[in-house]
Amino acid sequence: MSGIGMVLKKICAKPGVTGALVCGHDGLVVESALGERFDPDALSALASAIDMALANTCTDAGFGKYSRFLVSANNGGMIITDLGRSLFVVVTDSSANVAQINVEVFQASNEIKKQVNLG
Repeated sequence: MSGIGMVLKKICAKPGVTGALVCGHDGLVVESALGERFDPDALSALASAIDMALANTCTDAGFGKYSRFLVSANNGGMIITDLGRSLFVVVTDSSANVAQINVEVFQASNEIKKQVNLG
């Protein structure tokens, strides 16, 4: 298992996290730990589309570059983090403590950035 794979496995072990992946801004999957419930290609395409919309909207609004975006829905959600060269996507269920997971995502993001820069 790659270093990124180990980081994904670690965050997926947190309560309320149902999966995670790293993909390029183009939507191509780099590494996935989603299991059977989600299609990695579909989720990375969704994250890529959201990323493009956010990048343009935040810039146009004068906010600058976004760093993290939270999607919240009735049955769960996802956190999309811009890592520079790639996106880190964490999927949660409705029981997730989003504040705690957000801290975990921040820490995992730093670990993934180190792996990407080494690779």
